[in-house]
Amino acid sequence: MKRRAKNGWAINLFLAFIIISLYLVTSRQDAAQVMASLYAGPAYRGRSDDKIALEFAVSWNAAAMEDILATLKDKDTSATFVVSGKWARENADMLKRIADEGHEIGTMGDDPSFDGNLSETKADIQKSLESIKAASGVDTVLYYSGSRSVAVSARASRALGLTHVLSTIDLRCGYGSKDDIIKRGLNEPIIGSIILLQPTRACADALGGLIDGLNAKGIIAARVGDVLDGMV
Repeated sequence: MKRRAKNGWAINLFLAFIIISLYLVTSRQDAAQVMASLYAGPAYRGRSDDKIALEFAVSWNAAAMEDILATLKDKDTSATFVVSGKWARENADMLKRIADEGHEIGTMGDDPSFDGNLSETKADIQKSLESIKAASGVDTVLYYSGSRSVAVSARASRALGLTHVLSTIDLRCGYGSKDDIIKRGLNEPIIGSIILLQPTRACADALGGLIDGLNAKGIIAARVGDVLDGMV
């Protein structure tokens, strides 16, 4: 009985140590960064104190790209475009223009609808990186995994030296009107968020109002890398 009591006391002491350690870690200002490094998973949100990222997923229904780029230029705003390798090959001139105009380029894999095992996913991402480099001259460091397996994507991105990102909120630009998109984006926006958009006609029509609305709240629309601010 004495040995059991002694063992129980040691276990309780160890558990108390773990609880205190976790409290000290998570109560620090950089707790999000510490926990992210332990998990090594995707970044859903950055730590900027005055910015929100605009992340365009570009693989389909991208007919409004011209107007989107024109609005970003007019608003003096830079954004992130995560593109598929297939789209990069088929729209090399547009991708080069995106890079030349100061926007950030990431990959969403060669075929975003594909979801395979680790080796297959790595090969798919690698193919997209080569296509993006050939079209734009950019060695991208961002990987948006979309609906793919988060666990497999996290391992693949680490193996390829990429930063794995997702999003805080999806504005669902393939659904609804210009006003719907603006309302979704301005409904209590969280600073540091990554906002996912698709380059649809409704998105192009909403973009100027979305940027103006964020600015009115004291929030700057920026690139994903700007809101991550070295976090990952």
